[in-house]
Amino acid sequence: MHQAVPKTDAPTDVLDRFAGATPELARLRALRPELIELEQRAYEVLFPVRTGPGPATGSGPATGPGPATGLGLATGFGPATGPGPATGLGLATGSGPATGPGPATGLGPATGLGPATGLGPATGLGPATGLGLATGSRSATGSGPATSARTVPGTVTDTGVSVAERAAAALAVAVEHRRAPAVGHYRALLDTATGETATADRIIARAPLDGDTATAATAAKATAATTTATATGAATPGRIAAAVAHARLLTHTPARGGLDALRAAGFTDPQIVTVSQTVAFVNHQMQLAAGLALLATGDSGTGTDPGAPSTTVAGGPRYTTDVLTWRPAIRPLAPGELGEEHRAALAGKARVDTPYFRTLGHDLGILAVRTAIDLAAFTAEGGLPRAERELAATAVSLYNGCVYCASVHARLTARLHGDPAPVRRFLAYGSTAVLGRRWKLITRLATGLAPVPATAAEADVEALRELGLTELALVDLVHCAAFFGWANRLMLSLGSVEGEDQEHEGRQATE
Repeated sequence: MHQAVPKTDAPTDVLDRFAGATPELARLRALRPELIELEQRAYEVLFPVRTGPGPATGSGPATGPGPATGLGLATGFGPATGPGPATGLGLATGSGPATGPGPATGLGPATGLGPATGLGPATGLGPATGLGLATGSRSATGSGPATSARTVPGTVTDTGVSVAERAAAALAVAVEHRRAPAVGHYRALLDTATGETATADRIIARAPLDGDTATAATAAKATAATTTATATGAATPGRIAAAVAHARLLTHTPARGGLDALRAAGFTDPQIVTVSQTVAFVNHQMQLAAGLALLATGDSGTGTDPGAPSTTVAGGPRYTTDVLTWRPAIRPLAPGELGEEHRAALAGKARVDTPYFRTLGHDLGILAVRTAIDLAAFTAEGGLPRAERELAATAVSLYNGCVYCASVHARLTARLHGDPAPVRRFLAYGSTAVLGRRWKLITRLATGLAPVPATAAEADVEALRELGLTELALVDLVHCAAFFGWANRLMLSLGSVEGEDQEHEGRQATE
């Protein structure tokens, strides 16, 4: 079931708050406005707001006798909107956090969180006007989204993951990234969804949650209690604890991501995709905020030592430019189950034919926006050359240990660059073997955005500026590196690599 959600058209959105809204940030955002618009759209799809009357199932606001028309939450998702925003988070009066770090100062009013009108079609996930996302094709010249795009893909797919589960997972990610504005924002969503503050307090303190399950064996004991929750989408302590544990695992050690604890807590396959998408997106969101803040102010806002050595990555024999096969850990949609909306969301036959993308098809809404972000980040005209965008993707994939992603994007880098030798050297020996100062600095900045929290420093940016990289090229580098904080976590959590059989790559290199 899909519910159309109109896009907010406002000067301040969540990315502004997380990165620190400044005139310089606004200038940088304006270099790739379609990507910023898509980022906000992805947030709204994962944390949508209800536009009709009444509270959602089991998720009303934390205060009062019940929301007025327009203040409820859609099937347990997202913040209330309307009068009385609390500390600029778009929550009903009194719903802000009672304890803990709370929202950081300067978050501003909640314009940009709630739905507005005028974003385009209420249904359909087809390509956005002006984005260059024609079904079945990627721009052959590498020209992608136009800056005049106003129609953004996205309906909300209700897989039954409640707002409490989404917000709890997002809060856990924000805590690990040490991003105070995001911690305040997602804790307020969670407090509103649960009607209490203890769960958020525990997540922020990294304390055990009620229903916390360290292993799949102990989680199995809670399965009977979560059967009803699975059917209704209502949160239980066991499901929230499993979502938080999954969030922490994917945030810090994505290569060890497993699904047994989620299954034992009662999450279905489509719900597992939604939880993984939520966790992966918020990691991406935190890394994008850190990168844009770094470009705008010289400070990523993560609290890490700016004088610390740059992050490096090691290569090794498991990394290759050979074509590998990804095996899904949950059942992908069969080709016959894909409707026209799926095919439009996947933007091409290569993705339709790939088990990975058909696995993501369980949550159609976020898949559509994610595809649009992928295409826009990697094919927009001007800025960073395409080969170097793919080099950034390869560097982040090496850091996160995503063998499959590294093979795809190293292969694309080599093809676009015209010489596979330096790329194979990078895969084999890591950062220390990168040839040429420009590539070395590009991989250093991209890799510095991958840790949790990010370690990239102003010196990394200034060195690239001294080499002549424009602000647009630097913005492209940040967007592409941050996107792979999302892509790697999905690839690693939802399946694994086996063998070296032929597999569609899902993204074709442009000449």
